[in-house]
Amino acid sequence: MSGPPRILIYAELLSNIRQVSVGCSLPSPCSATTKADVSVDGLTLTIRHEDDQQSVRLPGRVTASQTLPIHIEGALGISWRLPLASAPSTMPLPRLEAQAVPWSANELQAGCAMNCRSCGSVILPKGVVKVWKDLPSENWAEMMEFWHCHKPHSHDHDESAEGDLAGRGYGANSRISAQAGVGFVDLTSFLSLDKDCTNLSTRHPKDLVNSGHADTAPKNRAAVHCSTCNTELGVLHEDLVSATLFKWQLSTSAQPQPSLANCVSSMLMATLARSGCSKSIITPAGDPSPSGPLLHIWLFNSNISFTSTELGGDDSVSAIKVLYRMIGRDEADRISETLTSDVQEISLPRPAVEGTKGLLQQSSALLPVRDRQFKEWTVGLLEKWQGQI
Repeated sequence: MSGPPRILIYAELLSNIRQVSVGCSLPSPCSATTKADVSVDGLTLTIRHEDDQQSVRLPGRVTASQTLPIHIEGALGISWRLPLASAPSTMPLPRLEAQAVPWSANELQAGCAMNCRSCGSVILPKGVVKVWKDLPSENWAEMMEFWHCHKPHSHDHDESAEGDLAGRGYGANSRISAQAGVGFVDLTSFLSLDKDCTNLSTRHPKDLVNSGHADTAPKNRAAVHCSTCNTELGVLHEDLVSATLFKWQLSTSAQPQPSLANCVSSMLMATLARSGCSKSIITPAGDPSPSGPLLHIWLFNSNISFTSTELGGDDSVSAIKVLYRMIGRDEADRISETLTSDVQEISLPRPAVEGTKGLLQQSSALLPVRDRQFKEWTVGLLEKWQGQI
């Protein structure tokens, strides 16, 4: 059982305006005895209320020790904007396209093994992958085709030349195929040969229908599972020789391991950098008519650091701040099909979609009560990838 309500403090670094925003929820209305102050070193904020006292490590050093004003007695929430103490930095803010990608090819060691994160079974044996290569962005083929059709000083549209684009390897309908000994690295997954993998079992949609789960069976898709613990690890492609493996379901002997939150935040930032769209609809992969509500998510701030008394510990967390809500299929279609649509559709496996919903709901509890909603949207946080192998 949870204990009695206590003080909740949330602090967020606003690097663009050089302030730390602090919000606090109190278990009872604040009074003349409610006090808040900043430590001498400018790194810790402490709030005392009735018989409770809570402190939080701030995500940035603020100005010298001070007692903070409390203007509204009787309120259940209080907040402050505290200026940073350090001199303005000349370093530019991180660019979206320069954000760290979980387990990029440069981070992975040639020959490293990949295991099922749930049970530890070997999926990619040690020494099988001789080299890791980063895949280009999702729209690489379309951009190459556009360039060849609209090259500077060339306005001739040679149909035979356009038909040869696929032969050159970058037609819009071309695909990168898995290769023996090569691990292709995407934002959230790896592409490898199915025969390079071990301990995988394949479940086709018809298998789900036969087992009585036709309502949840994705169309035209074969999921691959760990043969030991049955965790869904990826997808077998239509060519039946290439497999996509999800990063958040795998582990290596090196640390750290990317989480589902790391992967989803990378997808949202990449979508914004590529298309300029800050809003996305996350749908179950392979299911053209998913039942149940869909996750409509709005990337509100792609670069924050925060601390919260609900997390514990002194380290700040690098994250993105999002707004999210659940919408029906009809509304999702209406939003996506309008001529002025500013929404992109992102596909994830159904378990990952449900997992993302759970992460967002949990993250909302880190925020002060009055900061958890914005109109019809709920505010959430997704941790960004920071680690290096």
